[in-house]
Formats: sequence, structure tokens, C-alpha cells
Amino acid sequence: MKEIGKILEINDEMAKILITRHTACGDCGACQVGRENLNMILSAENTVKGKPGDRVEIELKTENFLFASFIMYGIPLLGLIIGLSGGYYGAKAMGYDENLAQVLAAVAGLALMALSYLGIKLKESKIRSMSKFKPVLVRIIND
Repeated sequence: MKEIGKILEINDEMAKILITRHTACGDCGACQVGRENLNMILSAENTVKGKPGDRVEIELKTENFLFASFIMYGIPLLGLIIGLSGGYYGAKAMGYDENLAQVLAAVAGLALMALSYLGIKLKESKIRSMSKFKPVLVRIIND
């Protein structure tokens, strides 16, 4: 996945880059929750020795992007599904009636989904430090 951005500032070896989210990103809102503008700022290692004002190409490998998306969306979804099915069938196995089994399934599903988000949040610093999830400056673009 490649994007074009503009370097705003350089701190040590890290560059703050302004990129404009395009329509292919969709409207999930993860990068600009509740905002109207399509700009976002990210940090990347300044491997191309860019200067503030330079336009640069930024790359994040597609498989790493998909894996990060799975961590953020797939794991909680799996927690929800496992909680729903486990709560429902567990409640039925214990002899609860249909209505109570559905309520317990909903509670278990939401609880496991919340726990998965909590687990992701607790591991966020470790995940964030992994180099495969960091965008890389590929080249400076001359206009």
C-alpha cells in the first residue's frame, strides 16, 4: 500500500508526514473519528533524508496492513462470535430457557469482544514497536 504525503517536520530520525486519505480507504472512521477533513498525520523513519516541505512516497506492505487490520477487527469479531455461540450453547446445556440463553449469549459475546479490545490495548505498545507495522519512506517525489 503506497501513499503520497508531505513532510511537516523532522524530529531526530523520524518524520511527521501529512497524508490525505483517499476514497479507497473507505469510511470506517478509524483514522479520523468524527472529523470532516481527510488529512491525517503519521510518523515514519526518515530513511530518504527528506526535509520539511518535501513530498514523499510512503509504503506499508499490504500483508502487514492486512495483518494489522485483522488484529483490530478480526480478533474482536472472533471474540464476539465465540462468546455468542459459547454463551448460547452453554446456557442451553445448563438447562436455561431460550430467552435467557439468548440474553446470556449476548452478554458473553459482548464481554469477550470487550476483553479482546482490552488485550489489544494492553499489547499496543509492543505491536506499535514492531517494525513491520511501521510505514517506510520510499522516495522523495520531485514535482
